[in-house]
Amino acid sequence: MDQGRYTNNQEREEVVVFLIGMHIKKWWAIHKWLPVLLAMPPMLKELTQHKELGCLAFENFWRFRETLSVQYWRSEEELLAYSRSEGHLKAWQRFNQKARNNTSVGIYHENYIVTEGKFESAYVNMPLFGLGKAIGKESMGSKTNSAKQRIGLK
Repeated sequence: MDQGRYTNNQEREEVVVFLIGMHIKKWWAIHKWLPVLLAMPPMLKELTQHKELGCLAFENFWRFRETLSVQYWRSEEELLAYSRSEGHLKAWQRFNQKARNNTSVGIYHENYIVTEGKFESAYVNMPLFGLGKAIGKESMGSKTNSAKQRIGLK
């Protein structure tokens, strides 16, 4: 674990934040939602093994009936190119077949393009995480002590 106060590296023109997840509506219908859940790990493994695809980092979260993967991408172009790649298309088709007309599970995704000067972060005594993990971290200093200072950096 890193000790101290850190922020994300400020030398980035753009970062794409992609959220994808599912909501289990009928927990007792495990045969309906488990295949949907299991469609994601192969794609995450591919993104971990092939950084050249453009996914900088991701974090996964679980709640009682929900999953969420927060992914950080270098560019919108790389995210869209991955969405059209052969490996992803096969996994997405399987995912859609399992999820379509399946009232036991809901799925969603959201995509945010964040430009330079429109993002900031703060980490105190944290391991590499989130945006700092994706684009790098730096120690906070006199010019990066407050969120207002960090968001205003160019």
